[in-house]
Amino acid sequence: MQLLIHGIGPYGPRHRIGPACWPHYDLIIVTEGGVTLQFGRRRLAMLAHDAVLIPPSIEFAGISGEMGGEIWVQHFSGAPADLPGALRGRSGPVLLRAAACSEIAGALLRRLHLLRDRKSGEALRLRHALFRSLLLELAQAPSGRRFGRPEALQVEPALAWAETNLGAARSLRAIARRANLSESHFRNLFRKLRGQPAGAWLRDRRMGEARRLLAVTGLTLKEIAGQLGYSDVVSFNRAFGRHHGTPPGRFRKTRARVI
Repeated sequence: MQLLIHGIGPYGPRHRIGPACWPHYDLIIVTEGGVTLQFGRRRLAMLAHDAVLIPPSIEFAGISGEMGGEIWVQHFSGAPADLPGALRGRSGPVLLRAAACSEIAGALLRRLHLLRDRKSGEALRLRHALFRSLLLELAQAPSGRRFGRPEALQVEPALAWAETNLGAARSLRAIARRANLSESHFRNLFRKLRGQPAGAWLRDRRMGEARRLLAVTGLTLKEIAGQLGYSDVVSFNRAFGRHHGTPPGRFRKTRARVI
């Protein structure tokens, strides 16, 4: 077995991937967001910590989710006998739900990434040993580790709805309700899937949209506050000033042209 390419790719919302067809194995791991891969008529919807092993010469294409994503890709050569037992004898792609959610898998990926440009014989031997360990970790992930995948699959559509309905997504409770989850469960799943607090994500999305509306529209501050789900202009002004260090009116006058 030989690891040929190891890398990481951040993808924006609805970014197309492929089509691709490689004469060697592909191991694709989603670490943030989501991606849907297409294998002929078969579609695989993947979220953070899912992995898929693609055998040689299988054509596939994909598209990242509404929130974008971060995807680690490993191309490697080898015979089926080189694979861990749980991954052998498969003629099609092997989907491993949440197999990469462990700290061990994350540490192996990061270490492989640090070694990607080192060409010494010792570094290459270490890369191959780490990659074999990664395959074993993914193949042996106990079923108990694969936390709440049916519920996790509810999170991404709810986030996509919030992205385009910030006025209705007034709180995390409203978004959690959209996903048919309690707010506390939604917060926990969001942190596991995205690696940041849900409240920080919602605040960043609101402030990003506020900057855009201030820069490219003539909407009043009251209208912008309403579109972003704030109860009144005072609340919006306070939130914007706390986040950006300047009131929205002053931002529009002094910085909107730069944005």
